[in-house]
Amino acid sequence: MTQTPPTTPAGHRLTPLDAARLPNTDIPTRVRIAPWGGVESVNGQFTVDDESALLVTQQFESHGTDLPIDYEHQTLGGTYASPNGQAPAAGWIKRIESQPGKGLFAVVEWTDPARELLASKQYRYLSPVAVVRKEDQKLIALHSVALTNKPAIVNAEPIVNRVQVTNLNAPTDALVALRDQLGLDESADDETILITAKHCLDRFETESKKKNANDKVQAAVINGQLTEAQRDIAIELAMSDADLFDRWIATSPTIITRGKTTAPSASTGAPSNAIASRARAEFRSNPMLMGLTSEQAYVACAINEFNEKKGN
Repeated sequence: MTQTPPTTPAGHRLTPLDAARLPNTDIPTRVRIAPWGGVESVNGQFTVDDESALLVTQQFESHGTDLPIDYEHQTLGGTYASPNGQAPAAGWIKRIESQPGKGLFAVVEWTDPARELLASKQYRYLSPVAVVRKEDQKLIALHSVALTNKPAIVNAEPIVNRVQVTNLNAPTDALVALRDQLGLDESADDETILITAKHCLDRFETESKKKNANDKVQAAVINGQLTEAQRDIAIELAMSDADLFDRWIATSPTIITRGKTTAPSASTGAPSNAIASRARAEFRSNPMLMGLTSEQAYVACAINEFNEKKGN
C-alpha cells in the first residue's frame, strides 16, 4: 500500500528525501541532507537554491534545539509509527550548512547503536522530511530526518559505501622520520609531531636572532659606536627590528676611542683575551651554538673577526 506523506497545518507538502554519500570510509559526521538544484523524488519534485538554504538554516537556528535523526520516520507518527509508539534517536543534527552547487549539509552526532547499524550496513541512507512551499516547490524547512533503506530521491547514494578500519592518525613516512629526529616515541600522532617541530623551529629562530643581535652589538661596541651601558637595549632593538638597528649603527659616530672597551694595547694580548672570554661566555649561554660548532672554533672565529676589524 502506498503511504501518503502527512501535510503541515499551512498546507506545505512534507517530502522524505535522501542524502548523498560523503567520500570517506568511516561513519561521516557531516552528511548531505539535500542536493542542490532541482530534486526528483518519488513524492514529487522540489528545488534547493540560495533562498531555500537561507530559509532552512534560519528555521533550524530559530528553533534553538538539535534536530533528531530517527529510524524510518517514526517521529512522524501515523503510518510511520513504530509498533510500541517509540521513536528513539539515531543521532542529533548540531548544525546545518549550505554549500552552493553541492547542497545542504548537516553536522551530525550519532548515537552508538546507529553507528553500529551504519557500520554493519543494516542502514545505509539518510532521509530528511522536507517542508516544500506549494507555490514554487522550494524547500523551506526540515521537519525531521531518518535513517532508512527506502530513500525517496531517485538514484540515492548511501551514507556509508564501505567500512574500512584504518588508523587515521598514523603518521606518514616523512612524519615518522621527523618524529624520530625529534626524539618522540611511537605513540606520537601527526598533531603532536608537527607541534613539537614548530616549537623547535621557533626556538631555533629565536636563538638565531639572538646570536645575530649579539654579534652586531659586539661589533658596534668594539668599533666605539656603542658603550657597554647601551649593550642590553641595543640587543633588544637588534632582535625586534634588525633593519632599524642597522640604520642606527650606520649613522652613529665613533663615541669612544676604538679598542678602549677591550684593552689599551694589542701587544699585551689583553684584547684577544677579552674577546675570547666574551665569545666563550656567549657560546656556553647559547645551547643552539653547541649543535652548530665547537667552543674552540667559535672563540677562534671571534678573535679572527676582531683582528680583521682592528686591521682595517
